[in-house]
Amino acid sequence: MADDYFKDILPKSGPSRGATPAGVPQSSSSSSAERSIRNITVSPRNKQRVGSSDMREMREPSSPPDSSMSARPLGKRMWIWIIAIVSVLVLVIIAIFFFRSTTVTVTPRSHAVVFDSTSNFVAYPIAEAATGTLPYSVSASDLEDSAVVKSEGKEHAEEKASGTIEVFNEYGTASIRLIKNTRFATESGLVFRVPATVVVPGKKGTKPGSVTVTVFADQAGSEYNVGPSRFTLPGLKTTPDMYAKVYARSYAPMTGGFIGDRPAVAPATLESARAEIRGRLESKARDTANSLASATSIVFPELVRISYESLPITSEAGGDVRLHEKAHVEVPVFPAGSLAQAVAFAAGANVGSESVALSGMNKVKATAKGAPALGKDTLAFTLNGAAIIVWNVDSEALAQALAGRDNSAFQGIVNGFPGIQEARARIEPFWKGSFPTTSSDIKIELVPVESAK
Repeated sequence: MADDYFKDILPKSGPSRGATPAGVPQSSSSSSAERSIRNITVSPRNKQRVGSSDMREMREPSSPPDSSMSARPLGKRMWIWIIAIVSVLVLVIIAIFFFRSTTVTVTPRSHAVVFDSTSNFVAYPIAEAATGTLPYSVSASDLEDSAVVKSEGKEHAEEKASGTIEVFNEYGTASIRLIKNTRFATESGLVFRVPATVVVPGKKGTKPGSVTVTVFADQAGSEYNVGPSRFTLPGLKTTPDMYAKVYARSYAPMTGGFIGDRPAVAPATLESARAEIRGRLESKARDTANSLASATSIVFPELVRISYESLPITSEAGGDVRLHEKAHVEVPVFPAGSLAQAVAFAAGANVGSESVALSGMNKVKATAKGAPALGKDTLAFTLNGAAIIVWNVDSEALAQALAGRDNSAFQGIVNGFPGIQEARARIEPFWKGSFPTTSSDIKIELVPVESAK
């Protein structure tokens, strides 16, 4: 047990509890009057306590952390963030003012047009149209469709094969007229005939004139279902040179030749199925016409000419039959610029020789007058609806005219373009007083025609 030093310091009566044990010699300095804390004998155990960490903490009291040292890294980080943000803002400002292109916004001239029953137009076949008139071309195509029909018993049938041939005229520059039922013969002597009069155009230079027609076998039977062949015209044998230079070719097999029994179909069922097939063909023909419309071409679905042909019926597995129908589609196509000029002239818009276009023509309806042979006769028609004549602006020429010019010359340059109704310029950077020297750095924006009414 450790000694109680403080009790030894206080004088007491009677024997001291800290007296020297018997048998141990007393020191001469052991009187109570001389005893003080300086005279205390420290045991080795007490020495260890004096050297402990607790004593060191007493001798070296801890000081508070240096606040300036901990704040220094935080302030440094804040400055890094501030510099980064400022750098980003500078880059954004540079991008806005130095890399933005100079833009010129142009509103083209326009003129509204309303068509009525008095809006008459005449178009001429493109090969014959004179300069300044409205030309038209014809896009021709053939469409086919079929349907399976339930049969009702058997019937005896005799069908003639048919197919398409192209007739060539290498004989002369004058056209050749072939009368109805003109014969075309294969090398094996099988004869086919045309069901109507055919006019074969004359040759142009070394290129022969040609026309495509449908022919029918002279007799029924499957032997007329011949493959692609060359045909001569027996009626021209008396003129050897013409006989050699007026001929025809087929590029697909003749089909439909048949003699024998086949599944029968009630007439009412046959006509109903045929009407349904032709309805689908008409819808396809309208879609074909609409697909021809573009920025350079205008078509009117109402002027599309469709002729139908019933192809030979074929047998199906199970005893049913398949009806086949063919539609020959002819679509008049008008050059957009020429029609715009014709409309502008009819509407009294003063366009002169300036380039104009039409907007909103998809809502205008056309009605043909009479039934002309498309591609051969003039085509007279009327229009009904409303559209807008819009002056074309040569954006490239405008940019070239402005390149390198002072901003003060802008209005004078714009006035030199008669197709411009109004124009505004935004030069970048904003403190520059002239347009870029390179025309490609000038962006021309045209206001949509709906906003230019």
